[in-house]
Amino acid sequence: MRALVLLLLSTQATFAETRICVENAAAHAHLFTTETRDGTRQTAMLAPGGRLCSAPTDAKDGIIGVFETPDALEGCGRIIPAGTTETLLAYAEFDRCRWGLHGR
Repeated sequence: MRALVLLLLSTQATFAETRICVENAAAHAHLFTTETRDGTRQTAMLAPGGRLCSAPTDAKDGIIGVFETPDALEGCGRIIPAGTTETLLAYAEFDRCRWGLHGR
């Protein structure tokens, strides 16, 4: 019985600590952001192949974004389910980026 209780507790901890992640599969470095629904934001310049994940969240989804440079005012953003890693395939201005999950 004690083992069952510990298993249930560890399973609950896993669900409570889900993250949203974004990867850069584009040809150039860009500024990426992740934001949880409680407003916790992570930012990083990611070279091709780089990855950024949010803080743990209990929310069912979160927001990712990418900007051409740190000084850019416009970028691409999207809402993705928690526990998901979205991949930027190509950056394009005016929120026309090509993402890996577009075809799914």
